[in-house]
Amino acid sequence: MKQFLNVFLLVLFFCSSPTILYAARVLVHLAEPINAIELAQLSTQGQIVHDLRPLPWLVLEISNTRLGLRTLVNGVSKKWSTQPDIQGHFATTRTMHTVPNDPRYTEQWHLTEIGVPSLWETTQGEGVIIALLDSGVDPDHPDLYNNVLFEQGYDFGDRDEKPYDANGHGTAMAGLMVAACNNQEGGCGVAPSAKVIPYKINHQGENNFYSADLAVAILAAVGSDAKIISMSLVLDEYAPWVEQALEYAKMKEKILVAAAGQKVGDTVAFPAYLPWVIGVGAYDRKGQRLRGSHYGNGLSLSAPGVDLLTTLPGTGYADWYDGTSAAAALVSGVLALMAAQQPNATAPELAITLLASCQDVDMPGFDSEYGFGHLRVPQSLVSTGNEPVLKFAPATAEVFYPGEILQLDLFLNNVVGISADLYLRINLPLNNQGERSNQFKIWNSSDSIEKIPYNYYLESPYLLNQDFILPLYGTPTALLGVGNLPVLEGAYELLALLSFGDNLLMQARKMVWVLND
Repeated sequence: MKQFLNVFLLVLFFCSSPTILYAARVLVHLAEPINAIELAQLSTQGQIVHDLRPLPWLVLEISNTRLGLRTLVNGVSKKWSTQPDIQGHFATTRTMHTVPNDPRYTEQWHLTEIGVPSLWETTQGEGVIIALLDSGVDPDHPDLYNNVLFEQGYDFGDRDEKPYDANGHGTAMAGLMVAACNNQEGGCGVAPSAKVIPYKINHQGENNFYSADLAVAILAAVGSDAKIISMSLVLDEYAPWVEQALEYAKMKEKILVAAAGQKVGDTVAFPAYLPWVIGVGAYDRKGQRLRGSHYGNGLSLSAPGVDLLTTLPGTGYADWYDGTSAAAALVSGVLALMAAQQPNATAPELAITLLASCQDVDMPGFDSEYGFGHLRVPQSLVSTGNEPVLKFAPATAEVFYPGEILQLDLFLNNVVGISADLYLRINLPLNNQGERSNQFKIWNSSDSIEKIPYNYYLESPYLLNQDFILPLYGTPTALLGVGNLPVLEGAYELLALLSFGDNLLMQARKMVWVLND
């Protein structure tokens, strides 16, 4: 963080006179390399707010957005293209207010819902740091002060080193993630022994922020010891500098989590829909999608998002917190538990393990309402007795590069004499057009693409007269071919469904993550 601040202060050294009134903020696209002389010349045409390098952007505040920014060095004139900054906001459904109450752990229905107490027997998130990109944090709250690395944070909205929370949103997110347990104060966070670094991105207590401040906060988080970058926020439109910052974070092995958004009728917001970001929707106590929670092909999973107990600035608590902001914070907390339990796991391995552990809702497999399902803490699956068994091998989460061979078998045990149909489906990640496609296959039948419902029944179930080890990928004779993976980046879901004649269904899921670099 110190090195980042030194660069930031160096840029400010070149700023022009403070008597100039700056009306608008723009991002200058550095399509060509820029030197110190050109940097100084640009600073005379506007105030340099952020230097986003290694991303190809500078952030300037200028008095006239119609003014063309130019530099002249050694007789060579350059015109620098600009784009206006983009607004974003925190993805919450209620205006913050402070109504202190006396909460109890038993009020936190979401902890039992997602299975957190069972994992606390192993870890509570020790040694894991979450970068919280939000409205700051109250570091003196009695349930937070031991778990907030306040001095490592920064306030990019007000440009100072004290990311205090005048809005309340960030303190609430911190409480959901890392509120202490067994301290006779309020409730518990999902990962009560993990730490957060607060990066404040809004001005004072406002609910809005600039996308450039988000981008520079992402870069700061990349340079920190944080394993997880948590963003309970959305942008009003696509911002290329934010996508580049997130792609840079992905390259540096950070796990990225973002809220899907909270507005009736809208699809998943940016940046949650990016394939390497875990986009989180919200559901209510009945397991139904929360009204207004964004949904669609860009959704990764859903988490509890109503009546959540968390911390407020000062010494207060709230038991009414709703929205995809809160749901994203819960997912970040679960990832902190997983990272503590598996310290050597890579970011894609943790992400794909999280998605594979989701609980299906209604139809098996991915759906646009809930993504890969409801958030659940990963558990070990143990089969006993002589009941039919359907499982993939290997069962662990795997990460691949394009062109690598996926070797995968499907085991059908204890099925002798049973009549059943076997269905296979592959859910592919989003393509460049924001579309998600499925591929279907029925054993002993013809293939289909996007024509056969996953729970479609054949008229005559196939009689299984033996147990099977069915090769799916990896050889020319495998059911799904040799297994060369395509180039789309993201999570691939492989589903197997065994449909018995008495309408009993048995399913298995295998997920892999494909990188493109």
